Amino acid sequence: MRGRKRPIGLARADEYSPIDPLMVNARTIHISGHCCRVHTQSSTGIVRQIPNRNALEMIDVPFSQTDADVPMPAPVCTLKKGARNLKLDRPLQYWVDGPGNGEGFRQETLLEFMRLEDRVHLAAVGLAAFRCEDCLGTLLECQSCVVTRHQRLPLHIIQHWNGHYFEKVSLRELGLRVQLGHGGRSRCAVPRPAHSDFTVLHTNGIHKLAVDFCSCEDRLPARLQLLRAELFPSTVDEPKTCATFRLLEEYQAMSQAGKISAYEYYQGLVHLTDATGMNLPKMHYKNFIRMIRQFAHIKLMKYAGRGNVKDGIATTPPGGLAIVCPACPRPRVNLPPNWQSAPPELHFLYLVILAVDANFRLKNLFRSSQEKDPGLHTGLAYFVDTVPYLEHVRKYASQKDVSTCSGFRTLADTESKSSVGLRATGVGMCICAWHELVRPLAVGDLQKGERYCNMDYVALSAARSAETDKILFSYDIACQWKLNFHDRMLAFPPSMQIPVDKSIRFAIPKCHCKGHKRECQCIHSMNIQVAGRTDGEGIERTWSEVNVVANSTKEMGPGHWHDKLDDQFAQHNWRKLTGLGDGLYKKLERAETKSAKHGPTHKAFTAILPNEDLAPEWTKEVEAWERNPDLPTPYFAPEAHASQAAVSLVLQEDERRADAGVMRINETCPSALDLQNKCRSLQKRIRQLRQIQASWMPCIKGKLARVRAGVGLADVESHELLLPSAIEKDLREVGCLGGVVGIEDQLREAQCLDALSEIRNTLRMRHSLYSFRNKNIRGQRNNTRAYNNLHRLNRNCRLSVEKYQVARAALMALRGEGEWTATLRELKMEDVQSLQGSAFEIDDEQEQREAQMSKKQRQELAKGFGEGDRLISWIWLTEGGMGDGDDTSVNQEVKIEWLKSRARANRWREEVLLLKEEMRRTRVSLWATAAEWETRSGWPDLDRQMAEGVCAYASRQRAVYLALDSHFNAIWVGKGVVVDAPESDADSESDTEETDVKIAFEPMNTDFF
Repeated sequence: MRGRKRPIGLARADEYSPIDPLMVNARTIHISGHCCRVHTQSSTGIVRQIPNRNALEMIDVPFSQTDADVPMPAPVCTLKKGARNLKLDRPLQYWVDGPGNGEGFRQETLLEFMRLEDRVHLAAVGLAAFRCEDCLGTLLECQSCVVTRHQRLPLHIIQHWNGHYFEKVSLRELGLRVQLGHGGRSRCAVPRPAHSDFTVLHTNGIHKLAVDFCSCEDRLPARLQLLRAELFPSTVDEPKTCATFRLLEEYQAMSQAGKISAYEYYQGLVHLTDATGMNLPKMHYKNFIRMIRQFAHIKLMKYAGRGNVKDGIATTPPGGLAIVCPACPRPRVNLPPNWQSAPPELHFLYLVILAVDANFRLKNLFRSSQEKDPGLHTGLAYFVDTVPYLEHVRKYASQKDVSTCSGFRTLADTESKSSVGLRATGVGMCICAWHELVRPLAVGDLQKGERYCNMDYVALSAARSAETDKILFSYDIACQWKLNFHDRMLAFPPSMQIPVDKSIRFAIPKCHCKGHKRECQCIHSMNIQVAGRTDGEGIERTWSEVNVVANSTKEMGPGHWHDKLDDQFAQHNWRKLTGLGDGLYKKLERAETKSAKHGPTHKAFTAILPNEDLAPEWTKEVEAWERNPDLPTPYFAPEAHASQAAVSLVLQEDERRADAGVMRINETCPSALDLQNKCRSLQKRIRQLRQIQASWMPCIKGKLARVRAGVGLADVESHELLLPSAIEKDLREVGCLGGVVGIEDQLREAQCLDALSEIRNTLRMRHSLYSFRNKNIRGQRNNTRAYNNLHRLNRNCRLSVEKYQVARAALMALRGEGEWTATLRELKMEDVQSLQGSAFEIDDEQEQREAQMSKKQRQELAKGFGEGDRLISWIWLTEGGMGDGDDTSVNQEVKIEWLKSRARANRWREEVLLLKEEMRRTRVSLWATAAEWETRSGWPDLDRQMAEGVCAYASRQRAVYLALDSHFNAIWVGKGVVVDAPESDADSESDTEETDVKIAFEPMNTDFF
């Protein structure tokens, strides 16, 4: 059959061989009484091709195979499935249908809901007519009892039985008054009533309370009395509205996790208060907005330890509220004192990788102004300080950033970004590329697209906290951004400039690299940078988390916008920090597995190079380029594809030679006369073989006599040749003369090597044709021709695979298991893959196979996507797999693939060492943070109550970081990263230093470098 094969289609099942492993057939067999098969019925049904990413096309069934040659399939028995546990497997269905009686539990539950509307089950007696919705149970009480019991629970919702049903009634209406200022222990002698419309927002609705402030001689301001009762006031003087701490904490958690807006949350409170809409409470939305901003600001200050320092808010340093990545290198915190004297091959351990990018989903409209809506902590957390930032941007009002990389249009589209009505068209940001934590002072508004003046400021501001001597910037337009970067940096204040003695490198994230020119990819690929397996795309994953608040923040004023996004970034960083335990562990497991595969693979690649001088020569060249990236990159060579016409000529020549001696399966059946003539010729040659076998293989004379009787012209193709490999071992040892066994052994080995050579040549040609087609061929007519050529190449490759498999099976029969199987391995379809792919990406010819896969298979396959996961098939690592060294084009191709194999082995080796070092740094950073909290136990002139609170919070935070350290250590046990906790402050530095040196300067196997 010719043409594209569909993954699912209708076909007759008897058109395919039932022994074909790629097809599934349904067949019904009727057996007569004397056990002879009399009829076989094959039904029309769905024929599904089992997909395989690396497989060639479906193997065609030889036309000569008849139904009589097909062995009978084994009887199929239907296994009875085990009894399913309906309660566990389908709990909702079990709730609806019940345990087989069809009644279920819905009616029962509904009636219980109705029962709760009465008061009989409450055993009501006398004046008991009140119950509480929020207290556990449904106790019915009288008015005085319910008021007395709720003196310290004033925000519970009370229901009153009016003689017919329960209706809501407030505790204020029942006479409850809340006394503040005395800690709830006593009533004030001179209480001062709050405003008659005093409102409290709580998680269960909006409440009116009768509040009494304390007016004693040593009274506190009303705002402080509210705060000590965990009520956050909306105003400083004479507050009339407040919110409970529980409400503000719940909204903050819901906003960060569920991305719910303040308006949506407030509307939920209104609905809880009055679902009918007839008695809606007074609108307190603006007060609510103000309170959640102030509350989030104070909590951010508290988490950063500013409440544990005298004048903490006033003395907060720029970026001091940001959560810092514990795994990134920080001298004097988590690096050994002598880290700068590490061997050159370990310098990558102290490389800071920063990912820079812009996001145009986070827009902000012209609402309010900086004066009316200032940011409460802008410049103290993640957003840069607004004043110096805008002063710098205004200097470049007409800056033109022109891109010369035709593969990427970010800069070309900069001026086309619409900014009408927008204060900010987006946000520029810089994060830790590996651990994905937002850097301090690393976020800035974009006024007009993604311009250099904005991104330079953000990147340099983020780099100020990078104190190591090596920085790698990952940016999707790094090829253009790096041009004149040092000259542009001179326009910044000296405090923001990167020192000249620091090494700065630039890379392009892996998923964005494909959009650039080929030579650009070779220079800036993160697969060849000394950065482990960092992909640089972590900032895109961060954007996906933050973008969900884009709509709700678009209408905010400038200060509110900054505060809200700072709050989101803080939550993001904390979640990333607490997830380092599992994250680093899983990455290390994968890295160790991959390193164990790619290291030996590269060694095997080096061993089969046609010239032993090539590897040292190429290593010297690539190491020189790694030291000086300005040199020509050895990873790039001008593309040279075989033309479609040239490939067609080669294919025609192969077919002409094949026609001379091999019967091929053609799309157009030859004439009956031609077939008959070829069958006669083959029959004559078989008879000649039989005469030779009678003399040199006397052990098979009996078999030859039986075979001669059945030889006919019709089935000559399926006639058994009875070579030495096809007979039993004991007969072969005594009945084969003249060394015929050794002759077949040598011929079969040569046949295997020839087949492998044919497969490699076909795969080279196929990859070249794929590349040529994808870049140059358009239109249905030309693509059809290209597909025909590819179809013929796949067929030739399939025939070579079958040739190898038959020859190897014969060798296995002759030799048995032995050392030779390490060279001539079992050939599977996943082994038949090209040597080279695109520059640094997946081979394009795999895409059509991926389209035939199920969702689960694609998900499993995606885990191995990327140049770093690609393993060279063993068919290229056999003798002669890389040519003889005389062909310049083949040598260049092999050189690039060898360099890529070296880079893969190096990156995975680096990844293992880097992850272990990051685990060590994380634990040391957690110790350092815990020790820092231990020093924040207060200051001398604190009053007793305040001092106890400050000390208690410091102790709690210290315990949190030590608990994280213990948790991470429990996860990482057995991974070779065990750092003993310091016994005291005096011993801390020395213990850390000794362990740091031991791990950081671990002897390294440099065979892969």
